[in-house]
Amino acid sequence: MTTGISGVPPAAHDTSRPTTALHDTSPVATLDGSAVSGRVCAWCQGPIPPRARRDAVCCSTRCRQARHRFGRTVGHAAPGGAVGCGRGIRLAYADPPYPGKAWLYRDHPDYAGEVDHAALIARLAGYDGWALSTSAAALPAVLALCPPGVRVAAWHRGERPTASRWPLSAWEPVLYRGGRPDDPSHPNTRIQTRRVDSLVHGIAPMTTLPGRVIGTKPAAFARWIFQLLGAAPGDSLDDLFPGSGAITRAWHAYTTPDPSHAAAHDTSPPPARTTDHPPTRWGRMQGAAS
Repeated sequence: MTTGISGVPPAAHDTSRPTTALHDTSPVATLDGSAVSGRVCAWCQGPIPPRARRDAVCCSTRCRQARHRFGRTVGHAAPGGAVGCGRGIRLAYADPPYPGKAWLYRDHPDYAGEVDHAALIARLAGYDGWALSTSAAALPAVLALCPPGVRVAAWHRGERPTASRWPLSAWEPVLYRGGRPDDPSHPNTRIQTRRVDSLVHGIAPMTTLPGRVIGTKPAAFARWIFQLLGAAPGDSLDDLFPGSGAITRAWHAYTTPDPSHAAAHDTSPPPARTTDHPPTRWGRMQGAAS
């Protein structure tokens, strides 16, 4: 679950070679671990056109903009992370077909019928922290299978535009347990957003996401899950039901160091100002008048 998605790192420009030789055709690892010849798009995993710029990591403007919006929403973990909190921890997130809804995924290659939630929760217990998405209707049955100490968070996604004889469900529960607690004495705690167990974020079809499936979680939801569990760079996250792979994409964006942070902490002194500048036009006029 830790395969990078940033694509091929831009190589240094070499003007000693002709333009036709600027494109590296060596095998490149894709998101699913396979290898292809040539450069692949960091968003859709398709081939980058040979005529694209040498430092291009996306195949089109559409993919580049979608990747930028997704990464900007996910953001980056606070600097320091697991280094300041001790060892890295093992985390997991599970977003299985909700009970009674598995038939919606019968065309998915990983479809195997209804999910055994008792076995799933037993598997999650082996992690230092975990989160599990389910439906409001299935919450009582799923919660009864969980060990003591499980908490319930709420994602207020809004109602779906459909007719119903009963009140429409406008939220989804997330069961979570463990993770990393905040240390109030740690300097990073003062700059982190407070962790809350409720998220208000509407949903819209992510038409630009490759392999999108029913129930794909948005980038803001992924960031919220990471914060619920106290995730930090140096931790590991297993997405047990990857589906479209959005959570894995978000995890790599979240744990990648923010390049702007290094620039903000550059303590090099500014250039010294000198007084030997040539006189201005006004200064020359004053000198002539005296």
